[in-house]
Amino acid sequence: MQPLYFRSTVPIIPFQLPGVLPPHVDLTQEEDLDSVSLQFHQKRFYVDVKKNRRGRFMKIAEVGLDGRKSRILLTMTAADDLKEKIHDLANVYDEITAKESEQPQPDQTVESVNGDGVVKSHILNYPHRRYYLDLKKNNRGYFLRITMLSSSARIKLAIPAEGMRKLYSSICSMLKTWWIPAPEKTNAEVSLPPSKAFRIDNRILYFDPVANRHGVFLRISQVWASSRSAITIPGRSIDKFREIINELADHISAATIDDKENQPEEEEIAGSVVETEALKSQEFDSSH
Repeated sequence: MQPLYFRSTVPIIPFQLPGVLPPHVDLTQEEDLDSVSLQFHQKRFYVDVKKNRRGRFMKIAEVGLDGRKSRILLTMTAADDLKEKIHDLANVYDEITAKESEQPQPDQTVESVNGDGVVKSHILNYPHRRYYLDLKKNNRGYFLRITMLSSSARIKLAIPAEGMRKLYSSICSMLKTWWIPAPEKTNAEVSLPPSKAFRIDNRILYFDPVANRHGVFLRISQVWASSRSAITIPGRSIDKFREIINELADHISAATIDDKENQPEEEEIAGSVVETEALKSQEFDSSH
């Protein structure tokens, strides 16, 4: 069987295209627009604004002692949301330090309530990425853990709590220079209720009302010490969701009450059985 040969005399495009063909574009090419360096303790951080074929975006990088970099990527909209969460956690940290200066006892700090060291958390959900912000405490002190979770990677940054204000200011400055927010309704214009949270054993449930260009949603997040999960419920389905929850809650509560009511009866039945067996044993012994 003879192999196939490519005939160079036959053109791939058999006719002349008008004009000049555009040059080849590298899809991974990035343009550096702005950069700022931050130094916290012995750690270096970089906040960069870059541009590629999709538009402008922000990159926050942490440089370790060995020179390795951990980077998280954010759209400009996500960076705007991130800075608000950082600002909130910075306020929480200021309140904690003020309380600890007045009451230095370790058993009276806020973090003592949570065994895994998490003081407060925020979650940001986007179509292809999710960001977790945790204000935590360990034996070295307080720090901010920022985690970017995507389909292909999980990147973590650890920022000393003293540097949250500087990081917030740097992001604000970058956004003011390089980003023009799109006109859309904010949470205040939609009049969303405040977020709710409560602890169940060793996990925390967060209920966050969210509004964006796609509509209004309720995000329910379950946060463990080492894992997280979340569901998003559209606003149009809230009534049905509440109906199902109320129905299940009534049945589960009734079942729990029944169990508590039946428990003493079961103990009484068990006790009567023991007494009956004891009487039978005594009768058997006396007869012999």
